[in-house]
Amino acid sequence: MRREKKLALFVAVVCCVLLLVSSTGYAAARGVSKDTIRIGMVLVKTGPVAALGLPEGWAITDSFNYANEQGGIHGRKIEFIWEDDQFKTPNAISSFKKLLFRDKVLFIVTPGGTPQTIALFDVIDQEKVCTSPNGLAQEMYKPHKPYIFPHGCTYEDQIQIMFDYIFNDLKAKNPKIAVVYAETEFGKVGLYAAQKEAEKRGIKLASELVLNIGSVDASSQILALKKENIEYVITCNLVPPIITFLQTAEKFDYWPTTFGINWSTDDMVVKSCKNAAKNYIGVNFTGGWNDDSPGMAKARMLAKKNGRDPDKMLTSLYTGCVGKADMFLEALKRAGENVSPEKLKEALESLRDFDTGGILPPITYTPKSHMPTRKAKLYKADVQKLTLVPITGFREAK
Repeated sequence: MRREKKLALFVAVVCCVLLLVSSTGYAAARGVSKDTIRIGMVLVKTGPVAALGLPEGWAITDSFNYANEQGGIHGRKIEFIWEDDQFKTPNAISSFKKLLFRDKVLFIVTPGGTPQTIALFDVIDQEKVCTSPNGLAQEMYKPHKPYIFPHGCTYEDQIQIMFDYIFNDLKAKNPKIAVVYAETEFGKVGLYAAQKEAEKRGIKLASELVLNIGSVDASSQILALKKENIEYVITCNLVPPIITFLQTAEKFDYWPTTFGINWSTDDMVVKSCKNAAKNYIGVNFTGGWNDDSPGMAKARMLAKKNGRDPDKMLTSLYTGCVGKADMFLEALKRAGENVSPEKLKEALESLRDFDTGGILPPITYTPKSHMPTRKAKLYKADVQKLTLVPITGFREAK
């Protein structure tokens, strides 16, 4: 009888230990429970630049909800928390820490824009938080940052692709090239990249002008460029200032070939500017909204399913973040049932030429490099159809 009691006690102790190990197994992985994976995001939702953050946030939300409808990840449903930083760095820092320390999320999809991400570099590294920032400056890659996984090519590569097009496709000889940039982190990165490219090709930039994000008139910039007979204008800005620039240029009957980076390569430019956009060319690492590809078909399906009107949002930002969500969902699958921050990192670093169905170029990460691609497409405005149409396939910067 005494032996039976000891055996029963031993069995009870073993069961308690197993139960404790099982429960702490879930608790040990930040943001992971038996039934859910908690994921966070810091992204502008209200304020002056909400039009930029909303389509990206909608894309992530719609993609994760769709994954839940398909059964989730290894039987777990995604619990998604979107924190609005209003594109202010102090807000981004507090939101990031709230998600990490109070909500205890597994990872944070994006920590916001370039200044927000730079301010969070140390926290991201110390707390091992996998994240994919919107900022695409080389600072996100160099020196190597083990938990930052950008999803597109750098501004520097985009500028190089523009210069290649001017010199190789348009066969320009000693072209007069100007840069019009926003006085922000990404705008200055674009300016420095253009200066470097010009120097490599043995020319000097003919002009360097500031057009800030809140500008509602570009008359002084246009008149200065027209006076100098500038043929090509490289812009490093967002959609609203580009619309202002092109509409003002039309008013003064000035028609240079104007290039824009990914943030201003969107159909909204053509819809707003119409004929004023006839010489506009954008560079972007995302597929076009009307592309005949499985990835873009999925993006359009998600938008329709969730009532996202393509005429009232920046579709390039929506589609790009459907691709970003696909990247994270694939990594979560590869990380396995016992997912953790470190296993998620390893899973992301196992992606080799990962195919998003044409939304993004094939994505590759390694333990030593998180530069996913150096490829982007060029798009030209079709003023009849009020859309941007691809004039090249994905091209790779050298």
